[in-house]
Amino acid sequence: MQTEILEEHPEEELEVYAVWFNMLSSDSRSGWPEDLLTDPRVQHFWDESRIAGLWYGENVTKKQQGHVEWDAYFLYGSDAVWDGEAEMISWGRTIVSTRAELKENLTRLLRNHAAR
Repeated sequence: MQTEILEEHPEEELEVYAVWFNMLSSDSRSGWPEDLLTDPRVQHFWDESRIAGLWYGENVTKKQQGHVEWDAYFLYGSDAVWDGEAEMISWGRTIVSTRAELKENLTRLLRNHAAR
């Protein structure tokens, strides 16, 4: 994401929220990779209770009650307002395996926004 998306659009007013939490035995806040997603448009959050992952798992991907969605991206347009009902452009899991889709959808979104 850092090189394939953010560095390719250095002038775009993007907001990226990276939410980190424990899902694997090797995950920990102390092991958080500080050199990952260093672009200044990225805001990092540590979610010890997995609240964001639970909300997305139960309300967006709807896999099952109590499912924690993780290693996923959720793409919203610049006019999205966080009220629990914001219109999502796309989502994908895992981020690595769906990065081409993310890049394509973001490029289309930026192109449409510039055409306004």
